[in-house]
Amino acid sequence: MRKKAILVLTFALCMAGLSACGKENKKENTSAVTEEQQTDFAVQELADKIKSEITFTDLSVIENGVAINRLYELDENKIDSAAFYSNSNATAEDIAVIKVNDESYVADVKKAFETRVADQKESFQSYNANEVPKLDGAVIISGGKYVVLVVSGDSAKAKEIIGQYIK
Repeated sequence: MRKKAILVLTFALCMAGLSACGKENKKENTSAVTEEQQTDFAVQELADKIKSEITFTDLSVIENGVAINRLYELDENKIDSAAFYSNSNATAEDIAVIKVNDESYVADVKKAFETRVADQKESFQSYNANEVPKLDGAVIISGGKYVVLVVSGDSAKAKEIIGQYIK
């Protein structure tokens, strides 16, 4: 009887140990899949592709420091890499591609993009109302550590291009 009890107890412990290992592996696999969904890319590559494949009227490179601090009022220390094209105030066109150091900052970047679009919309309504539809169709998309803003005359094309990079 005693041998049977020890055998049953040993079997139960072995099964508990095996099932715990199985659960741990499942968690590891799940996180690996999540990380693989968004692959890294060069932010300048995406910004350049958007600029070359969509027709823009008035767009030129803007220095990262100027864009980060003046246009979007973001914390430069929380940004891994960025690429910007902006207008000369004659149009509302913009391209901003940012990779943050930590995903927790993505919401702040999105909010800064939304604020920029709202401010531009208010400004353009009074002196160049023809640009307002571009702002109404502004594209803001995020995935992983990336956030992208495109203000153009072709929101559908912008979404298509961004979709090739952000999953």
